[in-house]
Amino acid sequence: MVQYIFTPWRDRSELLMVRRQFYPVRTRQHHHQQRQQEQQPPQADLDLIITTPEEKEASSAAVARVSMWMQRGNCPHLVESTALLMAAILDDEWQSSPSSVSSGSSYAVRAAYSAAFSRFVTGLLDSHQDKARKMSMYAVAKSVGLPSTFVELRHQATHEQLPSLIRLRVAARKALDWIWDYYWKELPAEEDADGDEDQKPQAEKRSRGCKEAITRYLRAGDVTKADLQAEIEKYGQEAVLIAVNSVADSTMDTKVLRRAMALATELALNSDAQADAHDEDRMDEDADVDVDDRVATTGKGHGKVKGKEKDEAGIEPPSWSLCEEDEWIPKPIGVV
Repeated sequence: MVQYIFTPWRDRSELLMVRRQFYPVRTRQHHHQQRQQEQQPPQADLDLIITTPEEKEASSAAVARVSMWMQRGNCPHLVESTALLMAAILDDEWQSSPSSVSSGSSYAVRAAYSAAFSRFVTGLLDSHQDKARKMSMYAVAKSVGLPSTFVELRHQATHEQLPSLIRLRVAARKALDWIWDYYWKELPAEEDADGDEDQKPQAEKRSRGCKEAITRYLRAGDVTKADLQAEIEKYGQEAVLIAVNSVADSTMDTKVLRRAMALATELALNSDAQADAHDEDRMDEDADVDVDDRVATTGKGHGKVKGKEKDEAGIEPPSWSLCEEDEWIPKPIGVV
């Protein structure tokens, strides 16, 4: 039986985009590392998460996107934990920046770190808990490969005074490093599902060219209606519709959005009309063949039928046949 899994992200590429935004350096290293490097024991590189302002901005966008996924439901716990830990790190860096005017916020940052870390450890271990036999957190952590220090820090943050800010900073980055090895690293690369890696640049180039042409048309540029029809014939109606939806999702211009919605509706109606016309042609052909078969079929019936009673080989046709209603003679029940 087929089991459907509902995910909060639109497709797999959106999930991989969030992974790149959370782990930009590690993602690049993961794509280019060799087999010998994969066999080496993992090392915790605490500075390989976010390094530049652009990467910090991308990480903030990833946190916002995961927050939206949480509202949709069915978001994996480790994806949520990554967003919570990253949000605590970004808030800590903002509070520590010279431009920050807030004072006395160290306790709030420690509380954010503690809440994110405790939710990560508790949710992970509860999901691996044996329902038939209650196990301790240390036993469950050992079964999943989670360091025992994570359980100790979670216990301190929950039942004792909040840990120091330095310890929470190191623990949060180690937790992100552990989540990368346990969850994000195991996701298949983009080229594994997109087909041959050599053909991928050509497909991306065609998709980029189609999107650029659609963008110029929607912004009332140098692309006319005839040029748009040529683009549809060149790239295909499905590719053009995908490009229109992509432009509509990324634009902030209301005029472009209205034109994109109108064009998407027009393409969808044309596609439905072509499909209906194709179905009608097939139905007409099937009906013609069915009528010809019925007319050519002969056999015994209750009255006079069209055709011969036996064919040239002397084999009687089936008992059912096409009768002439005007010559059908009713008979009482039981009369043969």
